[in-house]
Amino acid sequence: MLIEFSVSNFRSIKEEQTLTMIADSGKLKLENTFMPEDNNKFKLLKSSVIYGANASGKTNIIKAFSALNAFILSSSKLDIDDPIFCYDPFAFDESYRTAPSHFKIIFLGTDNIKYDYDISFDRKKVISEILNFYPKGRKANLFIRTNAHKEVILGSKYFSDKKEVPKKVLDNHLYLSEIGNSPHKQMSEIYKYFKNRIKIGNLINESIYKKQMLETLMQQDNIKLKKKLDKFIKIADTQINGISITERKEHEFPIPMGNMPQDLKHEIFRQNRYKIESLHEIYKNGESLEEPACFNFDEESKGTRTLYALGGLILEKFATGGVVFFDELENSLHPKLCKFIVKLFHYSESNPKNVQLIFSTHETTLLDKELFRKDQIWITEKNRFGGTELFSVTDFEGLPSDIPFEQWYMKGKFGGLPNIKEIQFIFGEE
Repeated sequence: MLIEFSVSNFRSIKEEQTLTMIADSGKLKLENTFMPEDNNKFKLLKSSVIYGANASGKTNIIKAFSALNAFILSSSKLDIDDPIFCYDPFAFDESYRTAPSHFKIIFLGTDNIKYDYDISFDRKKVISEILNFYPKGRKANLFIRTNAHKEVILGSKYFSDKKEVPKKVLDNHLYLSEIGNSPHKQMSEIYKYFKNRIKIGNLINESIYKKQMLETLMQQDNIKLKKKLDKFIKIADTQINGISITERKEHEFPIPMGNMPQDLKHEIFRQNRYKIESLHEIYKNGESLEEPACFNFDEESKGTRTLYALGGLILEKFATGGVVFFDELENSLHPKLCKFIVKLFHYSESNPKNVQLIFSTHETTLLDKELFRKDQIWITEKNRFGGTELFSVTDFEGLPSDIPFEQWYMKGKFGGLPNIKEIQFIFGEE
């Protein structure tokens, strides 16, 4: 479960910006909050939404999460002189172009213990890496690594069955990535939080998630997930009664591959071995036939395909727990469907493991006081130096909880709106 995330010197984000999932003391819409199990020191939010004009940096907040997650999971694969792939500093200030990027994430691990993980790095090396945790609510260091030390310094709460624990790591590797992706029980559980509990989606390319979902659904232990996804698609008013998934044999593959190299044939087949069809009700003389008809799912609308990929991803996370991120949730989806999806995260019946949703959007109809609390709404704006600033609606002091969020936002009272020049400025006389 995510508690807080901070980032600086990354893409359009110059100075440190922080998104917190800690709920304020407001008493409205308490169903949008939850108390973590075995950790009742704070309430957390089940969702947060980020608004802002185009190029204001709301996408870069999501990309910052993605960059941190990718670095943790993949840094151990870098060769000794490889550049750090996720280093992407602020470009509009010369002094920042080679300065370190800084990320900090505070979260509850799978053991419901609070952790904070803090890293800074440039294109060539990790400059600092610190992992703390709070067993029984008291802060303790697990390890620390800085330029001043030739090797990682392990904290007193760092446990290992081995007498000799690796304490050196390549400059461009994270120690958490190196030791977490190993049999080390304590570190591997923390590493698995980032591997298994965080899901970052890009709805522009729904085909990637559709393929992942197909592979998940074809596993024998996911029959319940398949039934839930059928219901999800049906109640969304897509006119689809269900989804049929079958696995093709290689000789049944519909595309002739002629004299194509065998390795390439196998790869094409592997990528397309599942056949997915949508089941539609068929009528004759005004009467519904008993057997539904199958249609190629790829011929369904972009919105339906997106909904399928998105629905499968969300339902899978509801079963496992974690955090889901989406950039532009409204992509190819009707506003009512977007609202329905957000509500799924707020209801304990559909979301018993308190999976958190963080997403960016332009869809202002979601700015509904019946859907969100003040502390769930975030705005991005660019300052005069081109840097992204992230702030919450709660930063406006004395703001009533029952204001019409959409009207206030569209009137520019929260900022975050595009400053569009008049038509005459573009097409007027030269």
